[in-house]
Amino acid sequence: MALKRLNARFVETVTFKSAEGATRNEWRDADVRGLELRVSKSGVKTWAFRYRRASDGTKRTITLGNFPDHSLDDARVWALGVRTAVAKGGDPASEKTAAKKARRAAETFSEVADEWIERHGPTKSPRALADDVSMLNRHIRPEIGDMKACDVTKRDVIALLDAVASKADARAKGVGEVRRMTHRPNRVFELVRAIFRWAVSRDLLKYDPTVGVSPPIKREKARERQLSVEEIRTLWRALDGAPVEPIRDRKADGSFGAGGDARGIPMSKAVALAMKLSLATGQRIGEVTGINVAELDLNDTAPVWTIPGERSKNREPHRVPLSPLAVSLIAEAGRLAGGGSEWLFPCAAGKYRAAGSGPMDTHAPTKALERARYKLAIDHFRVHDLRRTAATQMGEIGVNPFAISLVLNHVSVRRGTVTGKVYNHYSYDREKRDALTSWGAHLERIISGTEGSNLVALQLAKRL
Repeated sequence: MALKRLNARFVETVTFKSAEGATRNEWRDADVRGLELRVSKSGVKTWAFRYRRASDGTKRTITLGNFPDHSLDDARVWALGVRTAVAKGGDPASEKTAAKKARRAAETFSEVADEWIERHGPTKSPRALADDVSMLNRHIRPEIGDMKACDVTKRDVIALLDAVASKADARAKGVGEVRRMTHRPNRVFELVRAIFRWAVSRDLLKYDPTVGVSPPIKREKARERQLSVEEIRTLWRALDGAPVEPIRDRKADGSFGAGGDARGIPMSKAVALAMKLSLATGQRIGEVTGINVAELDLNDTAPVWTIPGERSKNREPHRVPLSPLAVSLIAEAGRLAGGGSEWLFPCAAGKYRAAGSGPMDTHAPTKALERARYKLAIDHFRVHDLRRTAATQMGEIGVNPFAISLVLNHVSVRRGTVTGKVYNHYSYDREKRDALTSWGAHLERIISGTEGSNLVALQLAKRL
């Protein structure tokens, strides 16, 4: 091996010189002992450093990389650092090999996410867990799922969030305009951040690439939509027209397939009843569609629906006193489901399951609403707005905010203080029953047309 005082010009211009049996040429730097420049037959130039391991004197070699990616000055600085590490008893070549093996064995982001789901799944409600899995499969895994989790950078996270923010909202299908997601990018960010923070806390990763990344949507606009008295009446009467079997989508000529005609709406009677019950009780649509008949106590004096903790959003059991209107809706749904069903709203037959094998899909009402939107003629209305409408209407008829929060099962009301968490275990059934009975009676008046019928005349009188 030739010893030479390397310089930038030589390194740049040197070429492979053939010799019998040689596969590469090597030049040892005279200025930095141990540093070598290697030139292969193909002309690739590589920096290397030779040393003897302090523990046993074994000759070892470690490579830096190629020229011109690393200049002569870079290589000399690197070589001096390696020499210092060797002098202190280190073995850089073995450490680099171990790092490579660890890198190959490192988990991908998808594998880390699977561990996170396995650990946190039991603590989440089925709907929240399903939402997390949906975000992972639809938005996150396609972007960074196959990457080693330790290789994901802040730039990768930002690119992921940009990709989510640019996607069209699936609810805009068929509407004829591009509709961007208004909240989902932030939910995706929160999920990715939670997974990385957990991985760091478990020492699966050394750093969290979401640190310093801001939510894609700086200020989320609170959803304020609630239905007016006239819109409630319009919706309820439209839901009354839902057929037992869902109407298929309209054909190109405006006609309908088997299962209904233009007088109905493309929504099954079961879905329509679930939406009505959500409005009558103020409960989340996912909790309504998943009702097991065992959760219902339909006695004559104080009928109640008990949502178990594993089905509620806050994991707290929730007792929902039932108004006469709610009881009648439940009775109608029960007759429709049949006496042998354990579910008030059994699922319809699908590609992967038989009819009645489980509860109705929690997203079925949302999908049905999108199909029926052109028939309802109610703008910017979503299924969750039923819950907001119930709360708003209860406030308008004089129900106090505390009782409304109890009906909505907002955990901060009863469990937000030490007193609520530890000492006060009162169920507040009486207060919730008074609120829901008043709301049920008010809703019946709205439906019948006796509530708000003079609304337009009153508004005209005020203008005059």
